[in-house]
Amino acid sequence: MSQEEIKECNYDIDSDHRRKGALKRDIETLRERNGALGVIVASIRSSCDAEVADIVSQIRADENLEAIADSLRRNVTLPSRSESQSLEGDFSDFMGKPSVDQLGETRHFGHTSSLGLVAHEEGLPLRTNVLTESWTRVTRDAEFVGHLMGLYFCWQHPNYVLFSKECFLHDMARGRTKYCSALLVNALLACACGFSDRPLSRTDPSNSNTAGDHFFAEAKRLLFDDEHSQLTTVQALALMGMREASCGRDSSGFQYAGRCIRMALELGLHLSFTAAGDKTLTPTEVEVRRITFWGCFTLDTAWSICIGRVSQLPRAAISLEKAIVVDAIENKPWRVVIDRNVPGLETEQPSHTHRLLQQFSLLSEITNDTVYMFYAPRERFTSKRLLDFYDKYTRWFNALPNCLRLTHTPTPQVIFLHMYYHTVVLHLFRPFLKVDLVRSNVRPRDICTDSADHIASLLATYKKLYTLRRVCLTMTHFIMTASTVFLLDIPTPSASKNLALCINSLKEISINHAFATRCLRVIQSLGRKWGIKVSEEVQKFAPTARAETMLPSPASGNMFSSSSASPTHSQHSHKNRKESLTELLMPVSNGNNTSSSAPLANPTDLFWSPFPDQSIPLQASPGRSGPMDITAMLDVRSNDWEQFNRDGFRMTSLNDPVLDQPNMYEDWAQA
Repeated sequence: MSQEEIKECNYDIDSDHRRKGALKRDIETLRERNGALGVIVASIRSSCDAEVADIVSQIRADENLEAIADSLRRNVTLPSRSESQSLEGDFSDFMGKPSVDQLGETRHFGHTSSLGLVAHEEGLPLRTNVLTESWTRVTRDAEFVGHLMGLYFCWQHPNYVLFSKECFLHDMARGRTKYCSALLVNALLACACGFSDRPLSRTDPSNSNTAGDHFFAEAKRLLFDDEHSQLTTVQALALMGMREASCGRDSSGFQYAGRCIRMALELGLHLSFTAAGDKTLTPTEVEVRRITFWGCFTLDTAWSICIGRVSQLPRAAISLEKAIVVDAIENKPWRVVIDRNVPGLETEQPSHTHRLLQQFSLLSEITNDTVYMFYAPRERFTSKRLLDFYDKYTRWFNALPNCLRLTHTPTPQVIFLHMYYHTVVLHLFRPFLKVDLVRSNVRPRDICTDSADHIASLLATYKKLYTLRRVCLTMTHFIMTASTVFLLDIPTPSASKNLALCINSLKEISINHAFATRCLRVIQSLGRKWGIKVSEEVQKFAPTARAETMLPSPASGNMFSSSSASPTHSQHSHKNRKESLTELLMPVSNGNNTSSSAPLANPTDLFWSPFPDQSIPLQASPGRSGPMDITAMLDVRSNDWEQFNRDGFRMTSLNDPVLDQPNMYEDWAQA
């Protein structure tokens, strides 16, 4: 035998599958395979038809079963087969345990509560599937309902994505109540009526303020009949809050919004479900919960900005991931839906709905922190903190994906997102119009003017592309906020032109949102109080008689003229030079004592807001100092100007008859 023919012979004891080692390895392999199959079977049993079809298609594509199982494990938590945990283990669960009620809704209880240790057994009426035509009692006109649905999903839904459109429509068409309910349908239709010109959308065809009243009354009845906490009720409450605010009833709207957030917390929507418990949720349920929460969070943050109150949920309490961006949904076309054909409005673009929600959620997180900084300060406020927030906003803006930038023809929701950004930046700096920042080239007054100009430019773009007949309610606040800056910048030509645009726009929007009329009265009232003279271009867009009847009659043809004791430009005509710091701190004479020379007692009088104790609580009421005034933010003693400077602020010489009024707040009526 040749050397080449001699081969080394090795005996592999595992090659004989009859031996113990090989059998053990085969058993482990089978266990792993059976484990993957178990996960897949459990997922198929608990998933809806659409998800089952997706799983089956993956199996037919010869994908690795372990890979499929791993993917499902990340979204579906299977019931644990391990031994029950000890009581000490249950108590040590800091996040608490979710509890599933009789109707299958997950309710969350924190670790300080023991309610999540057992199943929830509150007596509740069982939900049953209903026929499609019984979603509302208001009308049986399916075409009209479809018309309103189209308006809602075109003009409202992309701005505040409160639910999954696909799941909602899927269940609505099949009479299912998991992602659709009569309450949600009627709340949605009540909001959509404001976008419609059809007589059926109003209880009084001649009065636009009655749009949606019939659907809203039905929604209230349904809410009263069944107040059980469930996902669709959270969504409906958010819509009902917006609709009430649109009608000018912000107090009622705020109460609905509050119930919405509290119910979302009860259901544990703000928590990552994988961290919150071990109950089974399908991938669709997990994603719909994410969409609903972040939609509600963005809306709650907008409420805080618009009405000047602390947010109902701090960002630090949230552990939930952002909504997933699915290309198939993002690329669905957005089309203009109106009552009639209008030349130039036949545009069609990718919707980018969930990408918008994702970016809006990130922006709202920064805004939420800003709101808590202003309304619930817990540490010293410095110019560095102010600039840190500004840096966060600009980094968010610079990181926007290309599809959400103002290129080509932007959709209404993209314009809305940009207007929101410039509004919150303006709010960040507006209290500091009277000061400069030490060791920084950033000037608050310049930032505010620039932000207001951007808002006006975006408003003009929206008006040109889509008209202002159908806009999101929050845009009224954007316009009013920019107008306060334009009032200060008058008589510059650009400020007068932009103010005229804002006033005219609010009048147009008032057909859809009665709240716009209130914004007009605010602008008019501030102009009168400040004694601002405006050009004829602004005067011709004065509010209608309906708005003027609620205010004192003008002393002349100028809508902003006033016969009150508020300071005017003529009263300050002698100020044609830059005042010294002492002069700038001198109180305005009240006519009774012209010899007073005492400076302001507090550095906080340098900070400015057009709405004292209302929009930005930076000015304490006379004789009161609380945690929500600027003193708490600055944490400085009276007359401690050195500390004021160390915090990064210094007085600027404005030579402005409005901003140079230290005690202008006292005789102001609430706007």
